[in-house]
Amino acid sequence: MRENEELFAHLSLGQVFSRSINVFVDRFDVFMTLSAVVLVPAAIFGAVVGLTFGMEAIMIAKMHPEETEEEQAMDMIQFLVNHTFAVAAVFLINIIVSTLTTLVGEGAMVRASADTYAAQPQGWWTCAKLGFQHFCALWGAGCIVGGIIYGGMLFVGLLFVQAARSNSGFLAFLAFAGMITYGVALVYYISSVMLIFPVIIIENKGPMNAIRRSFEVSEGRRCYIFCAIFVLWVVKLIVAQLLHNIFNGDNPLAAILSPAGIIVSFIPDLIYLPLNSILKTVLYTSIRVDKEGLTQAVLQRELVEPTIYLPPNTDYRQVSLMDESKDTVANGLVSDFA
Repeated sequence: MRENEELFAHLSLGQVFSRSINVFVDRFDVFMTLSAVVLVPAAIFGAVVGLTFGMEAIMIAKMHPEETEEEQAMDMIQFLVNHTFAVAAVFLINIIVSTLTTLVGEGAMVRASADTYAAQPQGWWTCAKLGFQHFCALWGAGCIVGGIIYGGMLFVGLLFVQAARSNSGFLAFLAFAGMITYGVALVYYISSVMLIFPVIIIENKGPMNAIRRSFEVSEGRRCYIFCAIFVLWVVKLIVAQLLHNIFNGDNPLAAILSPAGIIVSFIPDLIYLPLNSILKTVLYTSIRVDKEGLTQAVLQRELVEPTIYLPPNTDYRQVSLMDESKDTVANGLVSDFA
């Protein structure tokens, strides 16, 4: 990485991506190991499931050789519908396992990114252990954020269902108005909570405090955050679609029924997961540098002793970090706010 002065500076959107790539390249072995540990088990599970259903697809093709590929695809879809419970159970297990491993993995990657900024690089196993220490907070925050997002989605969906059943123009209007309002609120909300993981890992906050702190850090920077995360997500979708077209062709079921298709679909995630975690940490650090004057000394202290809390929106440029009358940076910080 670059010199300390360049690391702790406010970054433009282009510089955020450049810095994220630099961090990824500098700690490539750590990030790719963590990403593989998180995603490979899910990929193997998905490949086994895909092989199971893929065999069924082969049997359908042998039983009806006269059918076109489109007709065979419809037969496969009908098979999945007839076994809805089993399919739902399999995908639910996959979602749960993937979510749990991703929480730990993303926490570990945020920690690895923060350690790079603090000039205290650690191995992937140490980062994984440090990330796992915050599992409950990560899980709790994820449940709260996800519950609010999906709760709003469910409410809008119920409005559309009720409007369709009653054939009411007024309810239809409310449903469309609710959908637009929900979309705007969703962008605002996601931009506000996108920095929860860095807050939890670096500042050791609980779920609710992490959400409040994420809102506080993102204030006035929501467009900055949303644009960065959105661009990375779009790039990932484009790459995933290109790989799908190259290896799976026009078969829409290949990504979930073909072991090779499933593995190919995980390749973009293998890169996207660490880059997404790094990007959030870079955004979080850049905003705190600009708003609070975050320095390497403060970051190092927070990572070692994250129980030190300062008033909201503390500007570290107004706090002496080199007070020779104090034994530690922590004592200097606390005494200035006593």
